[in-house]
Amino acid sequence: MNLNNFKQSYVSLVEGQNWTRMMLAVAIVALLIAVFSLATKTERVVLSPVTLTDDAWVEENSASESYKTGWGAYLGMLMGNITPNKLLFIKERLEPLLAPDIYTETMQAYEAQAKDLRDNRIALRFELRSVDYEPKTDKIFAYGYRYATGSGAKEEQRSERTYEFKIRIRKYTPEITSINTYEGKPRTQKMLRMMNRSEGNNS
Repeated sequence: MNLNNFKQSYVSLVEGQNWTRMMLAVAIVALLIAVFSLATKTERVVLSPVTLTDDAWVEENSASESYKTGWGAYLGMLMGNITPNKLLFIKERLEPLLAPDIYTETMQAYEAQAKDLRDNRIALRFELRSVDYEPKTDKIFAYGYRYATGSGAKEEQRSERTYEFKIRIRKYTPEITSINTYEGKPRTQKMLRMMNRSEGNNS
């Protein structure tokens, strides 16, 4: 056997093993990175709401603007269209969506309004005109006309109405953290600045 050939073959074998080990180490590191990325990646669910022209998406703790405005429109219609025989239906759908911080206060206010509606046989109808989202405040504004009728009333009484919500996402589920309703147009930051300037000029 040629000793030189043997030495060259042995050196080539050792170098080949070293390269194999190096490539194996690189592959292991790449595999670990891929597994970690998959394990920590948040799943995004893409939705196509029938009431919106744009697709909506929701992740574990966040959602798109269209997803939130879709919920704002639904909640505005739910809370704006009230008759005495629908009060329990509305309550059952509103309760699971309320954040613990506002649950008690909201339910107390709802029960008080429900009693007033039952006692006076008042029915409310809401005609949604627009739904807007304000990124800086994370507020959703459902704006439209509210029509109220009572027992013995010949005509509906119309007024501008805004339902204002803040919604956060927890484990892919919407949770209402703030509800406000008032007469008039949405009180966006721009509108509030205009109102403050107007009050300052009048004082």
